[in-house]
Amino acid sequence: MAYSKKNNNEDLIKLKKQLKDGRLSPLYLFYGDEEYLRETYVKRVADMVPDGGFPEFNHIKLEGADIPLSEYDDAWESFPMMTDKKLIHIKNSGIFKPQRRKKAEDAASPEEKKEFWTEKLKRISDDTVVIFDEAAVDKRGVLYKAAAKAGQAVEFNYMSDADLVTWVVKQCLNRKVKMSKENAYYLITLCDPGLNNLRNELDKLFEYCDGEILRSDIERVVSKSVQVVAFELTDAVMSGDAAKAMSVLGGVKTTDYSNGAFGMLYLMLSNFENLLRVKLMGDAPQSEIIAALKKGAFIGGKYIELAARYSAASIRWMMRRVAEIDLAVKEGRVGEWDALEQYVMECTNKGRN
Repeated sequence: MAYSKKNNNEDLIKLKKQLKDGRLSPLYLFYGDEEYLRETYVKRVADMVPDGGFPEFNHIKLEGADIPLSEYDDAWESFPMMTDKKLIHIKNSGIFKPQRRKKAEDAASPEEKKEFWTEKLKRISDDTVVIFDEAAVDKRGVLYKAAAKAGQAVEFNYMSDADLVTWVVKQCLNRKVKMSKENAYYLITLCDPGLNNLRNELDKLFEYCDGEILRSDIERVVSKSVQVVAFELTDAVMSGDAAKAMSVLGGVKTTDYSNGAFGMLYLMLSNFENLLRVKLMGDAPQSEIIAALKKGAFIGGKYIELAARYSAASIRWMMRRVAEIDLAVKEGRVGEWDALEQYVMECTNKGRN
């Protein structure tokens, strides 16, 4: 299910031009939800730093939040071997997020880490290129500001729906396969956010289809995200369509969703929370509502359509019932699948009244 966030185009354009011109900054801080794009630009930078035949010395990767400061220090202070530059790729370190108190006796305290990195970011050797590759950062933090000052900070958010459609069509052209923009849009509404998920589903379609990808191919081949299935169930419930609701629920029971009935119940709760949010926004413009939901135009429009059918009180009732059902299951008064089916029918009956 695509999000409508946009990347910081100015920073990304600057990065693209710099790499096209063959110039490298001493430091890059790549961050944001879109891991595929982060991976792409990490690779582009890495390809511009020859490993000299000694990748273990010249392309150093440190991943995870529990790496001792001494390992970072060794990487920072080492010399490149048989080449002019070395690359240090630091992934998911958590350095740029608020630090917790140290857990182990031999772990550095947040104050020690801050002091260490403040000093390192001030002093990057001419023979070193550092890439920080982080899912999340605190832009207000001292270390984020220090990294941005030392090099370039580029945020990679989930692409907008329009950009995703363009990306899908381009991938198809590269494979000499046809797909209409309408079908590309339908595809992105079925997938979890992130180009990695979308790429995996596209690869399945390329293997299955020959020449052109049709909507029927997408429906047959693509694995719908659990969020999309939960929305389909919510849609059926809110439309008062008992047959469709039970059909979707039957599919849920035969699919290996990790959190089972409880997971689906709480995804429905999340949908009802969004519906209530739409309801409380009143007569706000549709574009403003969709932006607040951080959903694509298709799903955002469906929320607006469904919310119009119910009062805020009815939606709140559906939300309260989740807590009551949760308690009944935990007390052993009903099985979780029976409870979910009962809940779906109760809500569907409300939709028909």
